[in-house]
Amino acid sequence: MKKSLLRSSIAAAAIVCAANVSANPRAGMLIGYSDVESIDNFQEFAAAKHFTEANPDGVVIAPGETSKISVDNLDCIWIHIDRLNIGMGNLPAEFSDDATVEALKKFVEDGGSLYLSKHATQLVSRLGRIDQSFAPKIYGDGDGGKGTDVWTVNAQIGYWFVNEKDNAAGLDPTQYYDHRDHDIYVGLETNYDFPMETYAMEGTGNGTEMWREDHNCMWDLNFYNDIYTAEGKNTVEKFQNQNNAVVLGTWGHVQDHAVAGIVEFKPAADGQGIIIANGLAACEWSPREGVNAFHSNLVKLTDNTINYLAAKSSGIADIAGDMDQADAPAEYFNLHGMAVNAAGLTPGIYVVRQGTKTSKVIVR
Repeated sequence: MKKSLLRSSIAAAAIVCAANVSANPRAGMLIGYSDVESIDNFQEFAAAKHFTEANPDGVVIAPGETSKISVDNLDCIWIHIDRLNIGMGNLPAEFSDDATVEALKKFVEDGGSLYLSKHATQLVSRLGRIDQSFAPKIYGDGDGGKGTDVWTVNAQIGYWFVNEKDNAAGLDPTQYYDHRDHDIYVGLETNYDFPMETYAMEGTGNGTEMWREDHNCMWDLNFYNDIYTAEGKNTVEKFQNQNNAVVLGTWGHVQDHAVAGIVEFKPAADGQGIIIANGLAACEWSPREGVNAFHSNLVKLTDNTINYLAAKSSGIADIAGDMDQADAPAEYFNLHGMAVNAAGLTPGIYVVRQGTKTSKVIVR
């Protein structure tokens, strides 16, 4: 079912344009417990608490509540699984039972989007969005340990190919992919511990120790070398072409094309939704010991991702295309997508649409 109501598109545009405004997307979070307060996993509890605080109108989906997994109610659903010693492929039943998987499949087919983080990235193949042979192969669910370094996310894939220090042989600069301008990274503070600018996610930042569980669940792009059928200049291009995807982030220290930590899986067909999978260990919600000086970056990355996916729900882009009128009059909408009279605006935040351009204005 393709959503095409003007109100939905403008409300989504408000989310994109008003990044620092308390306008909430139609978002849900699938949890593995009856309610947020009953979550006894401290990582998943911290993530769920943030979701409810950041999205006061958001929908919490408990096990068995598959009727809530519908584009009639939601544009985006976040699934965060981060557990000790469960083993690769052993997703908790409350996230992977047949009824839930089928409901999530239909949600994406109908135009809804998913944000899958930590061990939940394994759902990309469970949902049939990619072949099982391309499921994540870099996996960790152990105790981890203490360290003093800062863990970061690198949005510059293949930096090796433009880094003069490492590129004395004149490698092909077209094999460098810079995604720092993607909406999920808007407003994140940068880190300069490595040759390229990265985004710090976990560490004290002052050289003292903190505990990191090191729970990765992501893609080793070299692992699939024997099964790629798509062409590409490198493993990133082959993986992307094979799976209709874009590699948005990797481990902070990685300059080459070896690892995909954050991947955006584009719609598999017209009208379907987007899936963003983030399996990076650096995105940890509740360190056991030590204070994470960069927690605000994790919060912003998460909120940006949910807002981006909600705004990209099926149908929004199609409607935007119909609005291509360069000299069209300015139209004003409130943050619920309702048209308002420009001559009688009261103090508040509004979305202004003029042709294909949408912007935010504040009336004081």
